[in-house]
Amino acid sequence: MQKVWYGTGLVVGLLILVVLQWPSEQLRVIACDVGQGDGILIVKGQTEVIVDGGPSEEKILSCLEENLPFWDRQIELIVLTNTDYDHMNGLIAVVDRYSVMQFVTSDGVHESDALNKMNAKLRERGVSAMAVEQGDRLRMLGPDPLEFKVLWPPEAKAEYVALLSNQIDNVLREQILGESAKRGDLNERSVVLELLEGNKSFLLMGDAGFQAEEEMLKNGLLHKVNYLKIGHHGSKYASSMEFLEKVSPEVAIISVGSKNRYGHPTAEALERLSKIGSQVRRTDMEGTVVIKGD
Repeated sequence: MQKVWYGTGLVVGLLILVVLQWPSEQLRVIACDVGQGDGILIVKGQTEVIVDGGPSEEKILSCLEENLPFWDRQIELIVLTNTDYDHMNGLIAVVDRYSVMQFVTSDGVHESDALNKMNAKLRERGVSAMAVEQGDRLRMLGPDPLEFKVLWPPEAKAEYVALLSNQIDNVLREQILGESAKRGDLNERSVVLELLEGNKSFLLMGDAGFQAEEEMLKNGLLHKVNYLKIGHHGSKYASSMEFLEKVSPEVAIISVGSKNRYGHPTAEALERLSKIGSQVRRTDMEGTVVIKGD
């Protein structure tokens, strides 16, 4: 009889856990507390998108475990905005732990141990990296649809992105890495995304700075948004006054590590945000920041 009660208790406990973790149809944009880096989780019902994974495998996995049902081991889309360690390293563990349906990035790549590990993990798991560029739409269909518009970079070289998951010879690999390194600041090749959900708009800037902002302004790609994920962790070289006046976010989210060695977010960036009256939310002060859609 004791075993029966014990078994019944386990079943009831499991049912309660399932009910508590049952996915809501309400959109959540979650800036995970990943330290000095970016790791954004976007959830709507059973549709899940990750934009960058931060520097720590443990921290991004912890964020996923806290915000996704325990039985869900599928990620519909991963967007790697750039291949810097503080955006990419945590994704290696995500690709290993979860089934990834789509993986996209831009063509700003540079040699690193993290890039080599990501390359090996994508090939091991049979995940192909695809290039995205301005004008592309990333659509997740089904009962909980999501759609992202790619605003930046203006064009991407697919052969550069192929470096991430395709088996290529060392000569071509070195050629691609060499050409990529000559293209200037790789932050300015960062993927920039806009998410529209109901009457709310979210702009995710990756590490894009003044140069990308200026070009997007010049080409009429920007408009007022409700939420802005600040570019490059609040660097003084991102989120110009002209840019902020155009997008005029109600809420600005800064993904940044506590007492980081770069001094992010900078006084200059915070002053500009203050001038336009945006509410500022920071992962170094709040931990994980959760924004809920309508």
